[in-house]
Amino acid sequence: MSYWVSEHIGGGEPEDARQIDWASLPPEIIAWVEVPGTEIDEPIVQADPAYPNRWLYADVFGEGGYGTPYIDCDCSLEGPFTIVYGHHMDDGSVFADFASFSDESYAREHQMINLYTRADNQRHELRVAAIDVVNASYETLQTEFEDEGELADHVSACLAQSDVVLERQTDVDHLYAFATCSYETWNSRTVVYAKPAAMGAG
Repeated sequence: MSYWVSEHIGGGEPEDARQIDWASLPPEIIAWVEVPGTEIDEPIVQADPAYPNRWLYADVFGEGGYGTPYIDCDCSLEGPFTIVYGHHMDDGSVFADFASFSDESYAREHQMINLYTRADNQRHELRVAAIDVVNASYETLQTEFEDEGELADHVSACLAQSDVVLERQTDVDHLYAFATCSYETWNSRTVVYAKPAAMGAG
């Protein structure tokens, strides 16, 4: 079953731009992420604080055991910081290709991310800013901020501490983090930070 239609839906999109047939998808899917030139082409759901790890194992389509990429239960798609987790499958599916972003040349070749959102039926272009490989045993991602100043400090720290930095702009009003397992240590995660492309390079 195809979830894509080529119909042009408003805005400044070209007529052959991909659009999602949201009506054909389960209501739990609130977004879809696509990274051109990679195998990343996945639905995104929102984790519930009552069952924060449900989507690690639950396939939103009811098939297999790959789980479903999901937004951290302490975050939201509206921001200002949105963390999305997805499995690194041995067959290269789900978020496996995000682990390759730790190679700077690969990251630069695949710097654009398309995020499609159900709420506004729009495609949002994101641009990868930095990549960090963390040890999840003692490094965690912050999900809540008291004010814009704390968020700005966090963005600055993320970029400064990342292993690969493509863009250093820190005045970001919405930062996305796509996280998947990698194998530098038994509990390593590769975190790909991205910001709205409209903000430009820094």
